[in-house]
Amino acid sequence: MFDISPNETLVFGYELQGRGEANTMDRLIGTLIWLLSSVALVLGIYNLYLIKKMSIFHNAFGAFWASRTIGEIGSNIVQVVYSGPVTIRQTANLHPFFGIAAFTVGYFFACHACVMHQIVSVNRMLAVCTPLKYSHIFRRNVVIFLIAFCWVFVFVAVGCYLVFPCNMVGYSPQLYELALILFNPEVRARFTKTYVSSVW
Repeated sequence: MFDISPNETLVFGYELQGRGEANTMDRLIGTLIWLLSSVALVLGIYNLYLIKKMSIFHNAFGAFWASRTIGEIGSNIVQVVYSGPVTIRQTANLHPFFGIAAFTVGYFFACHACVMHQIVSVNRMLAVCTPLKYSHIFRRNVVIFLIAFCWVFVFVAVGCYLVFPCNMVGYSPQLYELALILFNPEVRARFTKTYVSSVW
């Protein structure tokens, strides 16, 4: 955990800095992040290949699933390119922009994958409940509209994290997770006091 006394000068984004020297746990966790995300990335690409090659997926479900898979692949690329290596190295002089960008891009794609799961669920429900109306409901223009709407919706949702500065989040290699970026020691003290008192 980070320790900063109220008299110290706060450096914006210090939550996103590495320790400067990696220990065994950092290397283990970073390697696992990188390895598991690499496997998921390869499987996602293979998933897209199967959707393209198999004619059974050349329908609305296949289009929704491909869009969802693209979201998953994008999120995994962030873990492979940034989160895993930064956790392994524990670089102390990283500009906060990189951690914030890693969260923003990763969240954009992961959120899209989650939203598309909802669309896929409705698609499957209607395929079972109304099989005769399925092709009429999921016409090509409806499918394109739904996919485009989901991408735009997620773009707006992610933008809210950047518009409201109290919501800025980034990847913290020390914590191995996403961390809220706080702007001054008083805010951190209030947040910690509120969080700890609510947990205990």
